[in-house]
Amino acid sequence: MKIFVLNGPPSSGKSILMDYLLLNDRDYLEPIISFTTRHPKPGEREGKDYYFISPQQYTDYLVKGEIIEEIKYLENSYGITQNEINRVQASGRNGLAILNLEGLRILKTVLGPQNIVSIFIYRDLKDILQDLKQSCDEIQYARQVANAKQEMTEIGASDYVVYNIGSLAEAYQQLKAIIRKEINAPPINRTIEPGQRYRHFKGDVYEVITTALHSENYCPLVVYKNLATGEVYARPYDIFCGKKELESQNRIVNRFELVDEKE
Repeated sequence: MKIFVLNGPPSSGKSILMDYLLLNDRDYLEPIISFTTRHPKPGEREGKDYYFISPQQYTDYLVKGEIIEEIKYLENSYGITQNEINRVQASGRNGLAILNLEGLRILKTVLGPQNIVSIFIYRDLKDILQDLKQSCDEIQYARQVANAKQEMTEIGASDYVVYNIGSLAEAYQQLKAIIRKEINAPPINRTIEPGQRYRHFKGDVYEVITTALHSENYCPLVVYKNLATGEVYARPYDIFCGKKELESQNRIVNRFELVDEKE
């Protein structure tokens, strides 16, 4: 199971696009529903928008170690429980959630970055501010504007970007294509370890120094050096383990092949 996380500024279209996906693609997507200690807003529904829990329920979650991701916002708690992840796994579908960057990083740390695909929903700031002005009072507007501007600077922390700058239908098609691509990608079943030597398809031999996590998007990286030149590189884990199409030779090869220690 993969978990797809939508993030981005307020009024970027995250919630509407999630509704599009759940309406049209529910056969392979299941919503991950967060809990919150705040009271429901008008129109919000239990078990659809959130699980609305009491302070005592929240304390019970803490005592039992049920909470795997949590953030605080305006004195309220929002988070995801292990039971909710188990429920989604049992559905046989891939998870779909909306989280801010802090929540995304926590989830990647707990569940493993290879299992989480983050997608930033971009919308022009002027359009976001116009919508916020119509839907918020002055105090809320100032807070949401600050949030929007901050989150726009964090666009590089996501694995993909969907540009919601035309119609929602166009943004939905972008989003669906990303999700289908990730679902259909073959799993990475190679374990890269420090000290291993790999030959690049062009011939040079490299030694793995370590594996790491990108500080912004928590993408797993392979850090390795060219044994001939001593130059050090970092490459996303999935690309290091991936394949390369050699069009001139009409064949597909592994980008890096493990070198037999006898060589």
